[in-house]
Amino acid sequence: MTSALPGATFRDPAGSLSFEGNLVIRRIEPSARGAVLDLLESRFCQIMQQRGDLIEAAIDDSNSPEGLTLHHPRISIPTYPWEWTPSQWLAAGELTLNLCDEALAAGWILKDATPLNILFTGTRPIFVDILSFERRDPKSSIWLAYGQYVRTFLLPLLMNRMLSWPLALSLFKRDGYEPADCYAALDWSQRLSREAFWPITLPTLLDRRKHSDAPAKKSVSRDHDPEVATDVLKRTLAKLRQRTRRALPANAASDWSEYQGTLTHYTPEESQQKLNWVRHAIDTSKPARVLDIGANTGEFSALAAEIGANVTALERDMASADRLFRMARLRNLPIQTIHADLARPTPAVGWENAESVALLPRLEAQFDLVLMLAVIHHLLLMEQIPLPSIVALCHRLTRRQLIIEWVPVQDPMYQSLMRGRGSIYGSLSEADLLTACTGSFHMLNRQELNNGRVLFLFEKIAGC
Repeated sequence: MTSALPGATFRDPAGSLSFEGNLVIRRIEPSARGAVLDLLESRFCQIMQQRGDLIEAAIDDSNSPEGLTLHHPRISIPTYPWEWTPSQWLAAGELTLNLCDEALAAGWILKDATPLNILFTGTRPIFVDILSFERRDPKSSIWLAYGQYVRTFLLPLLMNRMLSWPLALSLFKRDGYEPADCYAALDWSQRLSREAFWPITLPTLLDRRKHSDAPAKKSVSRDHDPEVATDVLKRTLAKLRQRTRRALPANAASDWSEYQGTLTHYTPEESQQKLNWVRHAIDTSKPARVLDIGANTGEFSALAAEIGANVTALERDMASADRLFRMARLRNLPIQTIHADLARPTPAVGWENAESVALLPRLEAQFDLVLMLAVIHHLLLMEQIPLPSIVALCHRLTRRQLIIEWVPVQDPMYQSLMRGRGSIYGSLSEADLLTACTGSFHMLNRQELNNGRVLFLFEKIAGC
């Protein structure tokens, strides 16, 4: 029996998505059955699925002679656009445009173009909405999803570049930004810039003219020769692709994205000592899946991936997370980047808070090893999360092991973050950490570094 679990979708009148255990079930309405079967049986669809750009779909006709049921492989940890870095947005946008481009020659076209059609497996975007394809009119040069792509892909990227509007705002903008809203936020030099004039300024001015007292000219739909129509569509998609790439923010830097290169509390020898110990711990435990919390630019995520683990890297600093994603993609490492803050995790959103799952339920009990390197003192001092609560969350996240880097009170970073609250945090020691772990974890290994920091390897106590 199907249950409408969080993450299910129901908005498309052609079908709905739900979960049965570990299966993703898509039920197609009878009216859409023929078109979906045509798509799935097409050479275009098979090539896109073999290439990994389009989600696989197994047909199950046993439940309904009229409708259609599809079984999709479940993406283990889905992420949403509000958890992506700019480079992930670009990768998702390019996949959308490329699929639409390649579909044209096969007689198909995308009827919608939103980031919500995309999930990531590692660094690779995959298009997951089979129902977004429809047969195209060969004489039409109009892409009906054009406006939606601009609102949901191009404008969020562009406003992030021009005004630093967070991409996470897409959580509240399901259908993207309206050009008029962006126009109002820009000054005249920005409105007339090469980047903004075409997607923001011109549509806003034309819309104002349409709503003025002047009589509007009636738009005329024209049929083209099929070859001409296809060429127009391809040029439209090529221009969108170019503008999307130009909207990508310049490689930004932050204090944390430069963290590894500006360490003052680690000598090169101490950094190597830490790296060697972590490498040995991972190599010995052979985890299949690793969660790297506070991954920064991905040094230890890459280490775990090179040893053979599938890694999920959680990082709250956008510049660091974007560098991590680009590094993993360049090196073809199995690392999935999530731009999110563990202390303020992404909430459940959508209708009845059931369309998009909150971050922590997606992560819980998914990993053989959780890394918390140079993180716990930030949670303690900046977020004021008590040690027992931090340990309790780690216990829910890991299935087997946990590596923690303990930063002692005398450490310069600890002192800089304490900010005069010595009466509260000035006496914390590793003994407090071990007390918090009692009953949940037992210690397998301890390594004190030359700078006084301590690395712990914990094993989760079975049955707790």
